[in-house]
Amino acid sequence: MRDFTTGSVLKHVIAFSMPLIASNVLVSGYSFISMIFVGRMIGSDAIAAVSSSMPIIMLFPSLLIGLASAAGIIVSQAYGAKDMPLVRSAIANSFISLLVLCVLLSLAGFLLRDILLAAVNAPVNIRPMASQYLAVVFIGMVFQFFFNWIAGMLRGLGDAVTPFYIIAVSTVLNIALVPIFIGVAHLGVSGAAWAMVVANFVSCIGGYFYIIRRNAIFDIRTWRLNPDMKLIGRIFFVGIPASLQMIITALSGIFILSLVNRFGSDVTAAFGLGMQIDQIAFFPAMTIGIAVTTMTGQNIGAGKLERVRSIMRVSMVLSLAISAVLALVVMMFPVALGSLFLKQSAASSAVLSHLSGYYRYIGFVYLFIAVMFTIQGVVRGSGDTIPLLILAFIALIALRIPLAAKLSESPAFGENGIWIGILISAAVAALISYIYYKIGRWKKVKLVPATAYQAPAE
Repeated sequence: MRDFTTGSVLKHVIAFSMPLIASNVLVSGYSFISMIFVGRMIGSDAIAAVSSSMPIIMLFPSLLIGLASAAGIIVSQAYGAKDMPLVRSAIANSFISLLVLCVLLSLAGFLLRDILLAAVNAPVNIRPMASQYLAVVFIGMVFQFFFNWIAGMLRGLGDAVTPFYIIAVSTVLNIALVPIFIGVAHLGVSGAAWAMVVANFVSCIGGYFYIIRRNAIFDIRTWRLNPDMKLIGRIFFVGIPASLQMIITALSGIFILSLVNRFGSDVTAAFGLGMQIDQIAFFPAMTIGIAVTTMTGQNIGAGKLERVRSIMRVSMVLSLAISAVLALVVMMFPVALGSLFLKQSAASSAVLSHLSGYYRYIGFVYLFIAVMFTIQGVVRGSGDTIPLLILAFIALIALRIPLAAKLSESPAFGENGIWIGILISAAVAALISYIYYKIGRWKKVKLVPATAYQAPAE
């Protein structure tokens, strides 16, 4: 556990962010490596099938991730306030309530997957493959939930290293299993999903026993299993807006994918490759934002608002510098990056050409993402999640979708109209985030007042 309420802000940001960045690169390694094997061992249609599944995969865990994030914010503020009974209660109550919700969402996703593929206008020729892939993903969603939950709790306590160990084990297993399940077991595109599920299962079981040996607060045998409805209500109050924000992001992705699919499977495959590359390239900005959330939470819990401002400034400079370098890389070398996924052919050349057009615009988005993630990390760390939900609706639904749809209908823009719409909406979101930060309403929110919470007697 790490205390962020004292010491050098820059050292804390770097020390906490580095394992987070490494962890998220490894998380992306699941889909990144799977996509390489899928593309090279099966073909571009299989890439399009996985790409069409991505927004759906993002949609269902969004509620769980948002609620786990809320529990992590409460844990970070309680830890900053040195309220260990609240820390213990938040961990136990969040796990039990979210596990039940995860099982229900997994079942719903499994049963509705074909309807959802039709809703995103997935090309008919790839729907059977996409359906097979989604079926396996939903079967194993509970293991992904476990990792997201325990990583959120550990981050709230200032520990970003232990989740990295768990992810490292899972990634190594995934690398070993994907070619076996696809090439030896002949499971097709679902083999990539099975490799991920098995790897997640093994790493989660091993990770749990490793964690409880180091920190008994996570040992379920020591928990009081009677629900604390007041605390669960607080988790949902903060978490529902965060979850809805993620759901809006996923729904926006589904609508954007639906627009992309109108231009054929080559553009869909290029968009899928772009999302894979972006997923990794966004990690520095995203993980710095996560670090800001935890550091803000602890310092608000400790009553150190001036230190929060310093955290924001230092993190913003760091995030922008890294994102600028990554933007240059993707804009200068899109074909080289895309070629990692595809064998040389006429079909792959068409996909790479579309990918180059994608990055002429999306490369600039990286800078706005850096601004937005850093500022929103501060606001989220305070527990003020409703304004972030409103911002997501304005930028991603009210602006991005109609703008991308209108521009892409023009022969002058075609598919590039979609990328331009994404760029404009990202710029607007960054501007609104900055304005809200300067207004300062987030400073008035505190989830863990010193005398406001009394944990149930143990």
